[in-house]
Amino acid sequence: MRKFDHNGLLLAEYQGKLFEKSVELNCSTGIFVRRFIHSDLLKKLDTNNPVLVSLEVNEGIKSITEQFGETDYGKDKYSAEVMFWMGYMYRYIAYTREVSSKFVMDLWDYKKMNALYYSFHTQDTEWCVRSMLEMINFTEDIFDNNYRLKELIEKNGNY
Repeated sequence: MRKFDHNGLLLAEYQGKLFEKSVELNCSTGIFVRRFIHSDLLKKLDTNNPVLVSLEVNEGIKSITEQFGETDYGKDKYSAEVMFWMGYMYRYIAYTREVSSKFVMDLWDYKKMNALYYSFHTQDTEWCVRSMLEMINFTEDIFDNNYRLKELIEKNGNY
């Protein structure tokens, strides 16, 4: 597990602000999240190196919009507060556990994060991660690539 240092904080706050700003787009939260998951911007963020990203929120939104185009598809939008927390937590987990954002977002999709927000947003981030793992019956081992590989091998009987 990586220590949550200054770089991690910069990236988590940036991603939180990016998600927060997404409520100004004409598309739904689901559309934004789907586009974010497949964006070139996320690939840069997943390097966990703030030097590779502008950290200017408007540029990040513009980057995603330019890559996928404008859309007004979808109606359901989450609040700016929920979106900030969601973006921050996704980056916090990806950064500290050294896994891809897609992996984290597969464990807890945006609908689940929205449901957790009201109970979790005032809590310590590590408490949130532990509690979120308990809710899906996983331990920290899920973030260990070797553990996941061993589990797959055992499951498929390919020793």
